[in-house]
Amino acid sequence: MKKIELSENCFGVDVEIDGESLFTHEYDNRSPELVDNLKLNVISKLSELRDKLSPQDWTDICEIIFNNTDEYEYDVDNSTELERCDQCGNYNHRHVYLKKE
Repeated sequence: MKKIELSENCFGVDVEIDGESLFTHEYDNRSPELVDNLKLNVISKLSELRDKLSPQDWTDICEIIFNNTDEYEYDVDNSTELERCDQCGNYNHRHVYLKKE
């Protein structure tokens, strides 16, 4: 991956790797395998960077997983929303997801 372009226009967002979009567009003649390999390269790069990712990066990755699979369900009973910390005064939350059986 020598060149990565992130763009947004009237058709939406786009990501291009070395001039090839990660997305299939109307009238796109590329093979599904080519597009899939581009996406796998991005995931591979993310895997290589795992030791450099911040806690927020990992939170974002997990949210992507939870939002795109039905393998997990939100545990309302063990989750909390905007509880104020008596010690520091910050508002905290806890979101718990359980793998479905």
